[in-house]
Amino acid sequence: MTNISACGAILCLVGITSSLWASAAPLPANWQMLPTAQQAPEKGLPSALQTPLLAKQQRPLDTVELLVALPFEQVLPVVQASLAPLGKFNAPVQRTRVAYMDHGWGNVLIARRPELKAEFIRRYRMPALQTAVEQGALLAEELPLREQRLQRDATVDAMSDKLAELQGSFASWQASAEQKHGVLGRAKSTIEVRVMQVDEALGKPATAISLSRTDDWPNPNGGIVDQLREFNVMGGGPSPRLSRRRVPEAVFTPVYDAVRALPGAALQIGVGASDWQLPAQADARIVEPTLTAPGGNKDATAAQRLLPFGSGDYYDMRPLADGSVLLLSSYPEALWRWAPGMGEKPQRLWQASADAGRAGLSVDPQGRTAWLAVQRQIVEYSLEQQRAIAHPLRWAAGVRQPISGGWKWTHDTQGRPVPYDHALDGGGAIRDVLRVLEPQATPSADGEPWIYTQRFDAPRQGVVGGYPGNSLVKPVRWDRSGQGFWIEDPAGLTQLDGTTGRVSRVLTLPRRFGKVDGNDDTGMAQWVPAPLGSAKGGWVAVGFVLMEGNRRDPGMHVVDLASGKLRYSLALPGLNALNAATASADGRPVIESQPLRLLGPAPAALGAAG
Repeated sequence: MTNISACGAILCLVGITSSLWASAAPLPANWQMLPTAQQAPEKGLPSALQTPLLAKQQRPLDTVELLVALPFEQVLPVVQASLAPLGKFNAPVQRTRVAYMDHGWGNVLIARRPELKAEFIRRYRMPALQTAVEQGALLAEELPLREQRLQRDATVDAMSDKLAELQGSFASWQASAEQKHGVLGRAKSTIEVRVMQVDEALGKPATAISLSRTDDWPNPNGGIVDQLREFNVMGGGPSPRLSRRRVPEAVFTPVYDAVRALPGAALQIGVGASDWQLPAQADARIVEPTLTAPGGNKDATAAQRLLPFGSGDYYDMRPLADGSVLLLSSYPEALWRWAPGMGEKPQRLWQASADAGRAGLSVDPQGRTAWLAVQRQIVEYSLEQQRAIAHPLRWAAGVRQPISGGWKWTHDTQGRPVPYDHALDGGGAIRDVLRVLEPQATPSADGEPWIYTQRFDAPRQGVVGGYPGNSLVKPVRWDRSGQGFWIEDPAGLTQLDGTTGRVSRVLTLPRRFGKVDGNDDTGMAQWVPAPLGSAKGGWVAVGFVLMEGNRRDPGMHVVDLASGKLRYSLALPGLNALNAATASADGRPVIESQPLRLLGPAPAALGAAG
């Protein structure tokens, strides 16, 4: 548009705008102009800025989006004319490639044209996944599901200028005008407007208009005296100025009324472009799990309180074959033993002299020897020796140390500690790996070092990004000699080759966290124990925390390894977290909701699935 045509439009429409403003058109349901008397008070807000505000469901908005079913060239001069009394909005019309359509309208386009996203994924995402299969990070049978997930994932940006359909251009105009208020002009406001051609996004002529105003004024409690009085070395004093972003009536109504009066406008109003984005259809593959609570044919056993300590005193425990229990406490890290008949005071076996870093407590399948692994040593306790001995940690040549945080710990089928790390320096094409070590030398004499060597770098870690929540894979902890090396990852339950770390089998899992969602059921839960496996029971259990309204339902999905199918989902509804889980001697999963201060053969609120 030329400056001459814009000016002509302004001259012919100023009078019309004024009359329309005087009799504002009604707003759709749930939208309203919120009078100043109904607004939350804002400290020091000058009277000149106190004005009715556009709101939805009684909540003032930061910005508003208007959609007009008319060409950009027809709508722009009307918007410019309606805003002319409010200031000088000087800006040229820009033309931009459709592939760079922003402010949410690119998402609207892709949702309407799924074939474009499918083409983008096929050409630019799937080759990398094919390479991941060759690297051992994925199975070929996973590719169709991965492709479907990318297609449904709203965060996948398919707006690529490599696609011929997105190489055209669209017009936009974005401008602002500043106003000053008060005698000294210390309060100010900036009106921002954007008019954008969105024909490609909607498949027909359409123009989007965005309006907002940012107000800025002196903080009455932000003067020099206040700054000195409330000065804080960590955070400074109060801000000398305050601000807000709103849609005042004086900005909204002139534009709304003017474009609404255009023949064929079919005006719509929304908070943002997402209000016009087509919703994704529910994934027919997703089946929500049926939860089984303790009771009925399940066992629920009352608690027997044996130690009165607070829940923060101990954070891990392991039973031994003689009926005693090893306890792990922190700050400082210490290993304790308690047995019936000892009263309320356990025996301290070992204590760290300084911060021990991450720690792991494990026991052999017979329950006769236990190990506490910390960052610099292994502490060993056995029923035969009845005392704790220490083994310094050593590393074989070529073992790369964690960049930060130190080693995490799991254990092997003999119960011996195994260090692992989510490393970023894998040697292959995939750099994000699960690095797992294995014992090379484990002498029993006190003071003799344990030496660990590299077992494998598993590339699976490098292909589980982009899922909701935490994406760091979790090794499964077996009660005894298990069925291979398994991990839980955001996509499901994955078996790794014990020598190479390559993926050999993948099992899908039901939803593990969050609310019912017809579009996605992936991702791992927090506030649950590590995944565990029972060699005798032939299952692996993984934790979940599902939500029903504001209620949490924690529990564990129990997966049969022979069939790859879910046996059941054992839950303790209404609790915040799942504190412990283990396998019973006969191969049944046991879950516990109570903290470790409740110790005994019958933990509180315990469910054992038969």
